[in-house]
Amino acid sequence: MNILAWNAPPPTAELTRAIAAHEKPLYLAVCLPDLSLSEFRPSESPSALEQALQQAINAQSGCIQFNGVNALNDILPDVHLWLLPPANASRLHEHFPQPVCWQTEPVAQNKAEPQKPWFTPPASRTAPERALIIGAGIAGAATARALAEHGLPVTVLEAAAPALAASGNRQGLLYAKISAHPTEQTELLLCGYGHSRRLLQRLLPEAACWGGDGVLHLDHNATEAKRNQALGRQRHHAHLYRTVSAAEAGQIAGITISQSALYWPQGVWLNPPALVHALLDHPLITLHTHTPLLSATHNGHGWQARTPAGLFHGSHIVYCTGAHSPQMADCNVAALPWRLIRGQTSLAAASPQSAKLRCALSAASYISPAWQGLHCYGATFLPQQRTSDWQMADEIANRAELAKLHPHLAADLLSDGLSLADNIPKGHAALRCDSPDHLPIAGPLGHIAAMQQAYERLALDKNYRLNTPCPYLPDAYINSAHGSRGLATAPICAQSIAAAILGLPDPLSQRIRTALHPNRTIVRAIVQQQNLLENPNIVKCTKK
Repeated sequence: MNILAWNAPPPTAELTRAIAAHEKPLYLAVCLPDLSLSEFRPSESPSALEQALQQAINAQSGCIQFNGVNALNDILPDVHLWLLPPANASRLHEHFPQPVCWQTEPVAQNKAEPQKPWFTPPASRTAPERALIIGAGIAGAATARALAEHGLPVTVLEAAAPALAASGNRQGLLYAKISAHPTEQTELLLCGYGHSRRLLQRLLPEAACWGGDGVLHLDHNATEAKRNQALGRQRHHAHLYRTVSAAEAGQIAGITISQSALYWPQGVWLNPPALVHALLDHPLITLHTHTPLLSATHNGHGWQARTPAGLFHGSHIVYCTGAHSPQMADCNVAALPWRLIRGQTSLAAASPQSAKLRCALSAASYISPAWQGLHCYGATFLPQQRTSDWQMADEIANRAELAKLHPHLAADLLSDGLSLADNIPKGHAALRCDSPDHLPIAGPLGHIAAMQQAYERLALDKNYRLNTPCPYLPDAYINSAHGSRGLATAPICAQSIAAAILGLPDPLSQRIRTALHPNRTIVRAIVQQQNLLENPNIVKCTKK
């Protein structure tokens, strides 16, 4: 692996010379000197390679953001262009574990800050031979794809069929509901939004299962209006989102809109199952459906996954089990503080008037443009529920929210009252998986019982200095708790996990990896003198 770095965007001819001169895989790290994307200048008589590179950059730079790294992977075959904003340019060591070869005057690097031992990566890494992925929703499919594209064989074990649970919605929205402040969630969502948008374009470039003319997030109350206006003043992201008046919003949407909004021109609606199946469509991925995991054990050399269909083996295991995480046989997964949230969407047959809707509308609820004659709208958000069957109460709630979102659309689409036409399918109901701080849980898995013993002094003094290395499970990872934001967050987390397993550059900053680390929840419980293993909901799991 070669990593070349520039302190500003170089001419494309210089990039192509570097591409021709170095072995692959090749990472081109371009540090942006300010909050803008200076153009990669083409030469007067560009070569075919330079033309291909320039075209690829232009096609993939629409969602460039300045809160974190933009990883434009496979900009050319086995060539990856990473654009680093100023805040990340001085911390290349967080992203690139290998030495960087500067092609210009180097950007001064900040000294790496020591990590708490429970956030320090596992000291040893087993050479990967095959990965076991548990679950085939958006997180599992994206993790499998991230590993397979780097040459690692993957076995995916799915208890039912791909994209049936939280990833089974008919139409979801890909945009980023962010804060105007540089929070961890904002950085993650912007990095993930761009990554997922590029992934869609690469895997499903001509498909009819996604699209639309952007997403309008309406100023549906004073708080949202204030947030949207603050975001609209961030001129460095004007290409990503901008404030629009009610009149302009109506022109964009194709129907009358009564509120101003924040417009995401590259936001899309999409059919999540189509993306999941596209991610799983790779020669190195073997999918086993209706194969629930009964137990997983490490024999000192690798993982053995026991299922009704027999044993499956892998050097590494990644749990991507979403709302099924609390039911896993291993307490190191089940005991983490999961939060389950029931959500149900609804469907309505398009009318001549509603068919004019060109882009998705979002507020406290959302509605997508018609696809195959149906609109998808909703969704309910009901914590502490464990049922995933369709319920009329949720249908009523969705209709009420649609009436608030756009009264004229609701009146047009819901003229049948509460009856459901026989030819209109019911909406989709599922349990979403969330965490207490509403950030995903993604990274290496710690051994909870051993961690409680190693770090028990934190229960008396949360600031007690400890240097005890973290007792991790060997080569075990998790990618879960994406809530309702999985389309934006699960694929970028998958890339980070693949980087940890394969020793590759990581697109997420150390700040974000720490914020997502599974051990944050374990240490928090120790400090609060809570024993996660005494949770009555996990009595059936294996405490090992």
